[in-house]
Parts: sequence; C-alpha cells; structure tokens
Amino acid sequence: MVEMRCSLAECLARPTGPGNREYPLYEHLLAVAHGVGRPDGDVFERLRFLAGLLHDAGKTRPGWQKYIRGHGQSVPHAFAGSMLFALCLDELLKRWDIPVKEKQAVLHLGVVLTFFLYEHHGDIPDTGQEYPPWIRRFMPGDLQDCDLKGILTLAVEYFPELEDLCKAGELSLATLERKLEAITLRWRKWSSDVQRYVGRLVERNNPYAQAARLCLQIENSRLVAADRFHAAGCILGEEKPYESISSEMAYEALQKIEEFCRARREALVAAGADEFLLEARGRWRNKAAETFVKEQGSNLFTLELPTGYGKTLTSLTVALEAVKRKLCRRIVYVAPYLSILSQAAAEIQSATGLDVMTYHHLSSFEKLGEEKAEDLERDEDIVLDSWQAPVVVTTFNQLFAALFPARAQHTLRLQGLKNSFVIVDEPQIISAGVWNLFLALMEAAAAELNLKVLLTTATLPELTGGIFGEVVSLGIAQPVVSRFRVETLGEGDEEYFACKAIEAYRSCGSVAVICNTIKDASEVYSIIKDQLGSEVVYFLSGRLTPLHKKDRIEEIRNAVNKGLQVIVVCTQVLEAGVDLSFRVVIRALPVIPSVVQAAGRCNRHGEEEIGRLYVIKLLRGNETDTRPYVYRDGDQRQVTDLCLTWYPTFSENEASQVVREFYKECFRRNTHQAVLQKLLKAAYGYHSVLRDVHPFGPEVPSCGIFVPRWWGKLDRAMEVVMRRFGISQPEDIWELYVRKDFLGSLSFTERKAFMGLMNHFVVQVPLEVAAEIGRCVPGRTILRLSEDTLYREDTGLSIVSREELNEAWFV
Repeated sequence: MVEMRCSLAECLARPTGPGNREYPLYEHLLAVAHGVGRPDGDVFERLRFLAGLLHDAGKTRPGWQKYIRGHGQSVPHAFAGSMLFALCLDELLKRWDIPVKEKQAVLHLGVVLTFFLYEHHGDIPDTGQEYPPWIRRFMPGDLQDCDLKGILTLAVEYFPELEDLCKAGELSLATLERKLEAITLRWRKWSSDVQRYVGRLVERNNPYAQAARLCLQIENSRLVAADRFHAAGCILGEEKPYESISSEMAYEALQKIEEFCRARREALVAAGADEFLLEARGRWRNKAAETFVKEQGSNLFTLELPTGYGKTLTSLTVALEAVKRKLCRRIVYVAPYLSILSQAAAEIQSATGLDVMTYHHLSSFEKLGEEKAEDLERDEDIVLDSWQAPVVVTTFNQLFAALFPARAQHTLRLQGLKNSFVIVDEPQIISAGVWNLFLALMEAAAAELNLKVLLTTATLPELTGGIFGEVVSLGIAQPVVSRFRVETLGEGDEEYFACKAIEAYRSCGSVAVICNTIKDASEVYSIIKDQLGSEVVYFLSGRLTPLHKKDRIEEIRNAVNKGLQVIVVCTQVLEAGVDLSFRVVIRALPVIPSVVQAAGRCNRHGEEEIGRLYVIKLLRGNETDTRPYVYRDGDQRQVTDLCLTWYPTFSENEASQVVREFYKECFRRNTHQAVLQKLLKAAYGYHSVLRDVHPFGPEVPSCGIFVPRWWGKLDRAMEVVMRRFGISQPEDIWELYVRKDFLGSLSFTERKAFMGLMNHFVVQVPLEVAAEIGRCVPGRTILRLSEDTLYREDTGLSIVSREELNEAWFV
C-alpha cells in the first residue's frame, strides 16, 4: 500500500469521486474552502477556510485513489480531515493572540468543525463529547496513510503559522501519535471550556431563543453546501438568475396574480358564487399586502383567514411584495402533506408564471441497508436537497428535516432557505408535542438566515410557547357570510358511513367523504361504488401519481361546476390546498381544527344558501376507532369530544369561537413547554435529541415508486424537458434514470430538470409496501412498480396491501 501513496501533484490532480470526474481534488479543496470561509478574514472565517481546505484530505489515501481509478471499494476518508484539522487547531490556538472570552468562541467553532468534518457524509454528530470523534475507530497510522506533506504544504500557503507543524517534512508516526495523544488528553478541557461558553450565551436574554439559534446547523450547512454544490457543478454564493426571483420578476408575477384573480372571480360569479364573499377575498389580499409593507422590517407574520378566503394567493402576494422590495430572493411554500404538493404547485405556477420546483424526498435512507454513508448521497438527492429554484413547494416533513436534520446532507436545505420568504400553510396540523420546538427553530432561522416567515391558516394555535419575539398579524378575518353548518351524528361502521354518503348524494348532489386513513377511505369507496357505480364516485389519496391526482381533481371540478351529481371519497388530501366545493361533506371524526378545515370545502364560494358538514365517529368493523392512528395527541381528541358536546351543531360564524375554546382548553391541560428543554441540551452539543422531531409524530420511512403512466395534458415545462432528453413516453424516463452514469453526465441544472420531470410519476409508499410492489435497481433510490396492473385506474396504489401496518401513512 505504501508504494501507491500519491505525491501532491499526482493526488490533487485526480478527481474527487466517481460522479465528479471533471473536478481535480486540488480545485475542489480550494473551491470548498472559499465557499466556507476566507483566508484573509477574522479568526472565525479563517478557521472555516481551513476546514474546507482539509475536509477531503483523506482522498489522498492509496485505497481511495485505487477506488477512484475504478478498482476496489470506497474507503473512509472524512476522519483524516477531522484529525488534521484538530492538529492545526491546536497549533493555531497556541500561536494566535486572542482575548480569553473570544478564545472560547473560537474553540467552540473549532470543536464543532472537528466533529462536522468527521461526519460530513454521515449523521449529525453530538459535539459535546469529552473525546475527539476518531477515538477507538482510527489511529495515527491511518492518518499517516495520507499525503500529509502535500496537504500541509497547501495549508501553509494560507496559514504560515502552521509552518512548524510540517517543516520537518512528512510527519513521522511517532510525532503523530504524540500530538494526537496530547489533543485527546486536552479534549476534556476543550469540551469544558466550550460548555462554559455555551452556558454564558444561553444565559443572555431568553435561554430557549438563544439555544434555538445554537441548534441550527449553520456551520455544518456551510461546509456541506460548499462541498456538494461544487461537486455537483456549481459554486456556493454564485446563484444563477433562474434560481431566484428578481425584483422585476416579482412585479410581473404580482400583475399576473391580479389577472388570475380577476378571471377566477368572473368565472365564480357566473357559477353563482356570493359576490360579497368574493369582494372580501380581494379586500383581505390587498389589506395583508399593505400591512406587510408597513411592517416589512419584521421577520414573523401570521394571516388568519377562513377557509376559502384565498389564503394561498394572499400569501403569495405578500411574499412577492417582499421579493419586489429586495427583502427576499425566493419563495418556499410549505404544505402539510405530500399529496397536495402537485395541486399547490400548479396553482402557484398558473397564478404567477414563475418556475416551481416540487420537492419531496424520493426515498428513505433506511432502505439502503449497509451501503456506505457517502454512497447514500445520490445525484438526485443532492440536486433536490439544494432547493435552488425561484419557488420551492415542499412538505412539513422536508422543512423539519432542514430545521432538525438527522444527516449532514439535510443541512443543504438551509442554504435554500437563506433570504427566502417561507409560507407555512395550515401549520395547526403540526403535532402539539413538537409545535413549540418548531416555532423556536423557525424564529431562530428567521434571524440567522434572513427569512420572512408567514404562518397562514383559519385555525392558528397559540404562539407564545415557542416564539419569544414579535409576531406581526397581517389580518384576522371573520366570515362575511355563513356558508356552512356543522352537525355531529354519532358513530358507525363503514357501511353506515357509506349509507349516509349515499343519502346525501341522492338528496343534495355533490358530496365529499373524508376519512382518516387510506384503508378507511378505500373500504368506504368500495361500498359506495358497488351501490352507485364507478361513473359518479371518485377516489382521492396521496397514492396517486401527481399527474393522475391533478387530472382527477380537474375531472371532479368540471363535474361539480357542471352541476353533476358526484361523490368524492378521500383522505385529508381534500382538506388543504384543493379548491373544490360540495353541498355536503361527511367527515370521519378528527380534531376540531380539521373539522373546520373540512367545513371549508362545504359551499366554499357561497353558491348555495348553506352547506352541511356531518361529523361521524367511524368505527372500522364496528369496533376499531382509527382516529388515534392519525391524531395521536390524547388531549386534543378528548377536548374535541368535549367541544362537540358543548357545540353539537354550529355555524361558520360560530366556528372561530369553537376553535378558540379548543386551543384554550388544550393549552390549559398541557402547555408543552417541557419539550423546550431539548433545545438547551442540543445547544450544549447533544444534537441527537432533536433527530426524532417530526411534524406528525414518529416518521414512517418511505420509498418512491415510479409508475410509467400519465394522465391529462402535459404542461409546457414538462414538454420542454421531455424534448431536451428525447423522451416520448414515461418508460423512456425510467430507462434514462437507470442508465449507468446518465445523471452524473448532466449539469446541475439538467439533473434538476430531469428529476423534476420524474417526480410527476412517483408515488410515495411505506417501506414494507415498497418491498411488496417495487423493483430495485442497484445504485438508484427510486423503485419501479414491479407489475403495471398493481396501479389501479381509480385508486392508484391505495389498495395494494390490505395488511398494511403503517396506518399513520394516512394521506
């Protein structure tokens, strides 16, 4: 092995990895260093620069060089950069003349970077440990396997203070052992000094607010982004014009929203919508924008509008005002469920004319078994994790992965969030148990990343438990007309539920049936379809491809607008982000906020005198209450039952009072303040306490299934991408995706376009379902549907496993 060691010239001239053949290691190290810090900056910037310069030092190992030439397996390399950085840090701390208090801050950054370098392809490490990260795994001899002379010579070019560290030429094994042992012995004191430094920080002002800032993985994000972006063919900080929104583009988009709203209003008036209600929508849109302009110096905003009052377009108008005034550069729209992303993206694109990137995780790392960490970072993951687009449409799960990352790769999203306007739609769906953590991290991100954040809903929970600064309200609207009435009807099984739906259909015409889980919805759908026939019964869930779902919603909308009698059986996909209106909505008992959201699909535009929402406790097989599978907070379920006892019937005008009493009683029972202790623990370096923070409780690992079928008309953007890659049918997409080195041969922009196209044909399913119906291809994270007949015309992949275990996968 020794004879294979490369000289500096040989080693640094070779590429960094299989997918990055055009980037020699020397160029890559310098690009990452300049992307992370500055060699002529203050001590903090210089340390960051040094971390970037050393991060891939381990790629000079003979084993790694053998791998890059196509022989053998990849070998660990990140440990070497971490060990070398610690050696240099120790030397610099001795030579730099820094005041004691500032020295602790420098030491804090140095210790954090040492751990992040060690795990820059792995999990987020706990940095508050008493020993350096390589202990018991790597020895000084492993470091000697690298081209130390070459790497340190490069470092001395920018850090002459390190000249003594390598003046004797290549460090001997004895010298390495002595120096690293000294660092190991000193590490406990370093850790203690860092803890004291953090303690002083969190004692200033509000400890939770300060701790939240320390919990953000900004340093990790800088390093990972500089590394991945350069490897993917772009430079951190050199944003392309088409990856953000200019002030001029925002102005044009605002004009298009005006035209879009005018055309929609004319169509709704012709369909018999209440003109007073339509005037209120326009009035609140203008009022919210005017209030934002007055309060534009703030970072956190709320907008509380009844369902159907144009929250999405109002929020977009506010966001574009921020961009027009050069306060932000892109818009990130965050919705609760994967199942509504395509619909939201389509409306945003139609209303603004802007390019929209729909983002969700294509696969779960858990399914990849024993593969090495750095092999988990596929080309498609890096492209999508970057969030480099004018408008990004994503889910709560993906925003949480940015705020509470489990892996270094997830921190890429923080770069996409920088200088963005973030719209969080229907935030009340976030679990009460993590609500305050979410608020605290969003407030910290707004301050640290220059964000504007807008929480928009008809049913906003209490904010004071997690936000410690100012929040500006852009409006709290009361209904101008009462469009619906809510009635509680007791309980029953699937047959009873279907019977009530058929009765409503025969007497009123258009009916929506909303169930809590996919299994419940599919059972009720089957019963109704058997009795009425498939021509009037539609099914919606997140198990349809985005193209199929979009086409299905359009089909339903056309039928409803023509006054045809229809029944739509669905999951919560209908509750948020879907502009459909029904005479009657039948809702399986959820919690109060969801009751009100569902009611917003009832006589949505005031077309009729009043609509009806019937709430029924659905018992599967007349025995099992499936509500806890989805709504896991026992207090919220109990308070919902209490509220429906107090208000067995209520109108839209009374809905806000019901919601207020619901949140007031929930807060009285549990403020959920204790969870904020996790922030303090993570601030001291124990980041793993935040790894399991998910918006709806424990995450269900998922996997993307490619379905080679399409529905409806392709939009212009899809047609352009298809022509670019010579695609004439969905199967062509799959063939390109699995072709060896295809993705690696594309530029960053081309990969993003291709993966965006592919997303239109991907359905997310839990891992055990994916194992049943998917076919895996080595080196790719998406599975192909094993048999085309498994995807049904009416229900997609909703009915593929009757024994599915993950009822939490409900949309």
